[in-house]
Formats: sequence, C-alpha cells, structure tokens
Amino acid sequence: MGVMRRLARERGDNSVNIGLIGAGFVGRHLTYQFSLTLGLRTAIILNRTPANAIDAYRRVGVDVSTIVVSNDVKTLANAIDAGIPAVSSSLESFAALENIEIVVEASGSAERGAVSTRFCLEAGKDVVSMNAEADATVGWLLKTIAERNGVIYTLSDGDQPGVLMRLMEFTEAAGFETVAAINCKGFIDRHATPESIRAWSKHQGTSQTMTTAFTDGTKINFENASIANATGLLPERRGMHGIQTTMASAVQDMIKTFDGRGIVDYTLGGDFGGGVIVLGYLDNPISVAPVMQYLKMGSGPYYQFFRPYHLVHIETPVSVAQVVMDRDETISPASRFVVEVVSIAKQDLKPASVLDGIGGRTLYGEIDKIENTEDLLPMGIADKAIVQRPVNIDHPIRLDDVALNEESDIVKMWRKQKSLNTYSE
Repeated sequence: MGVMRRLARERGDNSVNIGLIGAGFVGRHLTYQFSLTLGLRTAIILNRTPANAIDAYRRVGVDVSTIVVSNDVKTLANAIDAGIPAVSSSLESFAALENIEIVVEASGSAERGAVSTRFCLEAGKDVVSMNAEADATVGWLLKTIAERNGVIYTLSDGDQPGVLMRLMEFTEAAGFETVAAINCKGFIDRHATPESIRAWSKHQGTSQTMTTAFTDGTKINFENASIANATGLLPERRGMHGIQTTMASAVQDMIKTFDGRGIVDYTLGGDFGGGVIVLGYLDNPISVAPVMQYLKMGSGPYYQFFRPYHLVHIETPVSVAQVVMDRDETISPASRFVVEVVSIAKQDLKPASVLDGIGGRTLYGEIDKIENTEDLLPMGIADKAIVQRPVNIDHPIRLDDVALNEESDIVKMWRKQKSLNTYSE
C-alpha cells in the first residue's frame, strides 16, 4: 500500500485523469470510490446511455448542470483540463483524448469490454480492466496489443483474480509453494435463469444477467481462468471440483481432493464469505513448522492462507496507482492460454435456437485445460450463435454444433488470437 501514499504525496494536487468506461453497478461505485482517493478523479465517463453516466456523477455530489456531455474531442478535452466532469457516448472520441492518463474498463459486457479495451490500447492508453470474461476469452490478444503499443493491460485488484494474485505473491515470496489458488463460492445452481434469480437480483441491485452468471457458476469459472492464464495453475477437471468444506476442515479436505499441485479450484458453501484461499506447502520441521504452529496456522506442511474478503471497486485504486506510479500490472495473461471457459448446455438445445451467452437461459461456462477445448465453443463468443445440431442438457457444445455470429467483434478478436498461435502447444 506504499504506492497509495506515494500517489497521494506526488499527485494529490494534480489528480490522475481517469477515463471510466461503463456506468452500471460497478461503474457507479468506481465513480464514487475515485472521489474518495487522493490523487485520482473520474475525468470522463464513456457510456452508451449518457443519462446513466450523469447519474453516476450525481451520486458523488456533482451538480449535474455543470457536466459537459459531448462527442466532440476538443470540447471534452477542454472540460477535462478545466476539471469539469465530462460524459461521452463515442469510443472514438474518448480514446482520442490525450489528457486521459489511464482507462478503467467496467462495462460489464465481455464483447463491449474487449472492443473498448482493444481500442484504447491501440490508442496508446493503459487499461485497468474489471472484465474477467473478456480477459479469459481474448486476454492474450489484448496483452499482445498492449506490449506492441508500449502500454499496460491488467485486470484490477479487488476482484478475485487480482486478490488471489496478490496473496500468491506474498506466500511465494515467503517461501511457500502454491498448491492451489481457491475462490470461495457460497452457492451454485447451474440451471439458474434471469427469471429464477429475479428477486435476488433486485435485492442485490445488480443486473439479472450479472446475477445469473454468478449463480450458475460461469463467473467463477471465468475468474479462475484468468488466474490460470496468468500463473499456469490448472483445473484438475472440467469445471473444477468445487469442494464442499468449512474453514476448520478445508486444508484436509483439499489434500484429500487434489491429485497434485498447481491447481485452481473453489470451495462451495461453508463459512468463507467473500474470501479467497492460497493453499501453500513448506516442509521445514525446524524453522517453519514450530513457528506456524505458534502462529495458529496449523501443523503443516500444508497451510491455508485465507483472506476473508474481496472488495471489488474499493480496491481498484491500488491497481490504478500501481500502473501510474510504477508502470506495473496486477494480473494479466503470462503467455499463451493454458485454459479456456467452454459452453455447457443449460437446457436441451434444438436446431435453429439462438444462444444468449453469459448470464442467459441457454448455457453456462466451465473451465478446462486448453488441450481439451480445441473443438468446443468458448463461452465468451457464444452469444447469438445459432444451434445447428441438437445438444443435450449439461453436455458441452461443440464448435460444429453452432454457427457463430461472425459479425460479432469478440468472435473476430478470438479468431485473431487463434491466428497468432496464442494457445499452448
């Protein structure tokens, strides 16, 4: 957290101009969070519906009559220089603004997030992304574009991939081998639909699409795919184990479940709340075991490093500061993809039916090793694909079972990623 002190000290009177993409659930809260962080400010919000971006500023206490709403680059640039909040619906104008220092992508859509991130990277802007779905679908292409343009592409701290990455960095620096990176999940209903979760979505204040993706397990599979592609950790089986356990018995239950080491997985149920776990291993009976026992970490040599929360947008300023101050990323694909999230039928699918993608009625996503996914439909490009052959419920959907929406930008990006030989051999 020393980076936040340095940010406040060096940029407190000259705040970093953040270009925020998206004014939905996360975007609204990011607008507020940046207003609390000395050295950062939301200079402009890009949103398809300007009224929602205006409302995000209003929630912070901005007088909406002062907000500049425009798609003219010069008008927007002048507003930013004057410290006046700005709103645009034009990605082209947004990316052309030279006085945006960093972009935070929070659209909540895999396709829009992938497209806007690529556009901004190609325009020479650093991007902090809140979009594991885009990352696990075309993240290696985005990373390649960032490197080619001398800028940084990274997922954010606060979401599980970023939080797990920081926890792994700590435990490995302390000498522990990472046996497993574990996301904690309370409940899964793989056949959840926007209708079945309607009341819960309203209670949480999140969209039905987002809430469905949480509930059917797609979200956790995308998050763990981002971890896997950044670290080389792998699921032991498609969709992972999903270990039903509690804090008290988690270490032993994990040891019994896993066949090896270097694993991504998740707990199901239990008393973990919104936490994450790194299961570490260090067998030293003289210098380590007695101390860890004294520190109430157990008898070893397997140790559970548990962080009881992930705070999503509240921790994003750390990633922004890390990029601005140190030119360093939080988490991004390390090399060619080692895993992908594939599409599984949520219902019996008949020819001519149209798939509705992430958080919909027709399919859910499960992580698998890349060598097992070559002929399967990636979840991130499934939206609006047309079924050509019947697929039974809970069966994986093959690429030749569907006709892809070839007009989709994320499909084009995925094909580009494939053409660059981005996948592991």
